[in-house]
Amino acid sequence: MNQDALLAELENLVSSLGLDIRYEKGDFKGGDCILYDRNLVVMNKKNTPAQKIAMLARVVGTYGGDDLYMKPFIRQVVDDEMTRYKEQLRGIQAEGRFNENTDTERSES
Repeated sequence: MNQDALLAELENLVSSLGLDIRYEKGDFKGGDCILYDRNLVVMNKKNTPAQKIAMLARVVGTYGGDDLYMKPFIRQVVDDEMTRYKEQLRGIQAEGRFNENTDTERSES
């Protein structure tokens, strides 16, 4: 499956979870957020297709992708990204940059 088809599949899954996707320009990576009681995924237009795929796969995994039907290849992409994401969070916690009480990174001064 090529990246465009994979991206389209993930966009459909995100939409089926009730989230809107907005592609915007700016100096940010992107991610999910809540704006006026609407769940959104904001994606940077400048991100590579691989970065967009990783972000959308993470959103699907975070918002309950276990309950959705996915093609086996898509399921594998989502599972792999969630594993990568959890490992990344463990690394941040080990470095002491993660505050478990607020679930946000501490600013370094």
